[in-house]
Amino acid sequence: MSASDQRRERQKAAKRHAITLTAVRLVLDKGLDAMTVEAISEAADISPRTFFNYFSSKDEALQMRPSWSAVSLTALFQDRPTDEPVFRSMRVVAQEIADSFVPAREESELWRELWRRHPELLAKRSSEGEEEIFRSLILAVAERTGTDPMKDSYPSVVVTSAFSVIQWAVRFSWINEDDRTSANLIDEAFDLLERGL
Repeated sequence: MSASDQRRERQKAAKRHAITLTAVRLVLDKGLDAMTVEAISEAADISPRTFFNYFSSKDEALQMRPSWSAVSLTALFQDRPTDEPVFRSMRVVAQEIADSFVPAREESELWRELWRRHPELLAKRSSEGEEEIFRSLILAVAERTGTDPMKDSYPSVVVTSAFSVIQWAVRFSWINEDDRTSANLIDEAFDLLERGL
């Protein structure tokens, strides 16, 4: 990807993020029923047509989006020492994914308040690129372990287990009142899995 392409991607991500924060504030100020594409567009000072350049629906505008891709996560896994246990390498990948879902300090209270008022929104998440990420990581695990992902369940179980841990840890950290971060929770869960539950 060229430098200009990377700049465009950063600018697009920043604009998406700004629209999402506008939607969150709108819901907190006026309620979930007041959130329409038109209302978000007006508050964000964009046209509804521009809104649809970034989101497919108003609900999608209220989803936190990760900052990683299948290529970057697979590279992170592949860059781990080849003699490191696979589950340890996946723990590093899980921490990277979870970190991308942690809101900036100045935004965290906005998100917490949104989820306190509307816990049903925690069940909605972006699945954009998820299949590609799963496929890429499963192939990387299979290559590391010398297994056939079409015949051996190990690579798929490792990756899907890691993603289940990530989803639980991130959501729990958003609504939990104690001091455990998503990183702490991921470590707890991976410790349990490595011990065989």
